[in-house]
Amino acid sequence: MSDDEEQLALAMRQQDPKVAKSIASPLLGSAVARKDRPLEGRVLTLLAQCESLLANSGSAYELSSRALPVLQSVGDFREEAKALAVQARSSSALGRNDQAIEAALLRLELVKRDDDPANQADAHSQLGRALFHAGCFDAAKGHLHEARRLAQAGSSPLEVFASIVTEGVSELMRFVTERHETGKAPSLRDLLALLKLQADFARRHDIAAAYPHEQPIQASWQLVTSAVNCWMGRLLEAETRLESVRAWLDARDTAPSMRSLEALVRCELAQARCDWPGAEQAAAHMIELAQQTGREQAALMGHLLASRVFELQGKHQQALAELKHLAARERRVRSQSLASRSTVVSWQLEMRRGEESRRSLQASAQQLEKLALEDPMTGIANRRCFEQVATQCLRASQADGGRPLCLALIDVDRFKEVNDGHSHLVGDKVLQVIAALLSEHVRDEDLAARLAGDEFVLVLRRTELARAAEICDRVCLAVAHYNWQAISPGLAVTISVGVAKSQAGDTLESLVHRSDIAMYMRKAESRPYALKTTGAARVSSA
Repeated sequence: MSDDEEQLALAMRQQDPKVAKSIASPLLGSAVARKDRPLEGRVLTLLAQCESLLANSGSAYELSSRALPVLQSVGDFREEAKALAVQARSSSALGRNDQAIEAALLRLELVKRDDDPANQADAHSQLGRALFHAGCFDAAKGHLHEARRLAQAGSSPLEVFASIVTEGVSELMRFVTERHETGKAPSLRDLLALLKLQADFARRHDIAAAYPHEQPIQASWQLVTSAVNCWMGRLLEAETRLESVRAWLDARDTAPSMRSLEALVRCELAQARCDWPGAEQAAAHMIELAQQTGREQAALMGHLLASRVFELQGKHQQALAELKHLAARERRVRSQSLASRSTVVSWQLEMRRGEESRRSLQASAQQLEKLALEDPMTGIANRRCFEQVATQCLRASQADGGRPLCLALIDVDRFKEVNDGHSHLVGDKVLQVIAALLSEHVRDEDLAARLAGDEFVLVLRRTELARAAEICDRVCLAVAHYNWQAISPGLAVTISVGVAKSQAGDTLESLVHRSDIAMYMRKAESRPYALKTTGAARVSSA
């Protein structure tokens, strides 16, 4: 391990983000000077994480944005997932909801590669929070519920409790937002269900005793409970819980997000008691905290609360002024978001969501998820999609009594000669035609994907080896008999295919390896349209 690697490892072990940042910062210049891109990507990610923990959302966003292309270029998807987590979190804080959702979606796809329920739970939770901030409440609930399910399946009691708290805070924000949009208080049904869920959980797990240093998350739940009691008219209980948190906050240097949440609940309690000076002060404090740290999301919520407080007092001009401040911030957030991006899927968000904008955002998110799994040249699945689907299919095959799964690796014969003799444009057209032919010859439940260059693969579910060989034989003939002359005079194209059937104990790597061996055996034979198969020890020719 190099000296720089040792210093990075030391920085990553630090509990204090300020100390970690001081150790890691000099490493960035060294990595850039030596053109060590893997190290550069990891240092940028660590610095972004430090800035996020220090509530410097703008710096965290900038550093994570620099880290992502570096990490993508070196293929470090685990560090890429970490950088995407920072970008999603900082984008949400800055009010850039579209970018937050994009980053959270891509992170979720990356963490699915690792069989780690805790990472997947955190990724679902982050996507749920991003969707909640954007006003897509139904979609957000689905991801937050999945996060809790994954946490319950394989995580510690603390992580399960954290998932409940995250849902609670998100539901609290939903209540305030929907009340502003509709002019009436929404149902407390979901929040009350969470309170019951947490009460049942608390009977089985004493979080305070088991995790005495995890007080911030317990304080967050106290604030959620205080808000619910306030909205139910239990003002004394609400104040008791709020003051316990206030005393805890005053004794510590806590994150601005916690103080913003405390100010929100304090504003709600003051409104319930018609303590208008107190409510105005709490809303103003929330905006002030947000301005100190660049947390636009909290500032927008503060203006929304201030507008309501003034409206309830009949101060319509001041209420209107707060809405104008809110609109101005929304415009500035959108402008900054667009200015920071050059080539990213573009959709516009407004903070106050109507049903039409929610549906539009969900459609955009689905399109982004599709693009992340699609080969741009051919329009079929890409390597990322293949690895995800094939791994799931192999796991299902092994868990379901060994139901057959076949993999066919496909290579275009003498493709370099096509490019050299007919042009790269013709080569691209050849790849597109082959992709279309593959798609035509597989069932809806199967998958045709482009791996890289002139390499393709077929995932054939519930298919015995003999049947897979027949399918691939027809593909070989379809390619050979295609009217290539219409694309370029003198053009002829054939493919080589290697087929393997899954076996007990197979990994995706071992199955691909056997398919690869079969395909190169076919190339070595140099017989037109021959199909080599493994797993049944036979060769079929067409």
